[in-house]
Amino acid sequence: MDIIDFAMKMELDGKEFYEKQAMDTANPELKKILLQLAEEEGRHYEYFRRLKEDESDLSGGALLAGNTTLENVKNIFEQMAENSEKKSFGEDDIAVWRQALRTEEKSEAFYMEKAAQEPNAERKNLLLKIAREENNHVQMIDGVLMYLKHPDTFADSAQFKNFRSLEGW
Repeated sequence: MDIIDFAMKMELDGKEFYEKQAMDTANPELKKILLQLAEEEGRHYEYFRRLKEDESDLSGGALLAGNTTLENVKNIFEQMAENSEKKSFGEDDIAVWRQALRTEEKSEAFYMEKAAQEPNAERKNLLLKIAREENNHVQMIDGVLMYLKHPDTFADSAQFKNFRSLEGW
């Protein structure tokens, strides 16, 4: 399987995972984050699908919008932090997000590795851009995990303050 086929499968699997988790969660803020992640994985899939159809078509890079997703998630975190309602989450909730974190870390490493091997400068830059978007996902999910573990103190945590100041790439 070549890199494009592998990347398409990986992105489609990620999209389906996030959509399924969004259906299974009752928390509206977490649902929004999951749907944002699913949407972004769908854009990554579409980028690779276009590239597979025409290797010279690098216009799909316009589909990559990680900074927009990051800003949307920052807003969701603000809402969660301001919500005074006491929440508690179980180990099943945390396990889902840990799995998502591991998947995103592997995706980021995969794209970084493939970018290092790519001789075409434009394709290399686009692979690096996707790797940065996957890193944004890692940052988002790390923040969600902190929230799930400590919902009452999340707004005062260094993790939240660092996330609020994260400028993206």
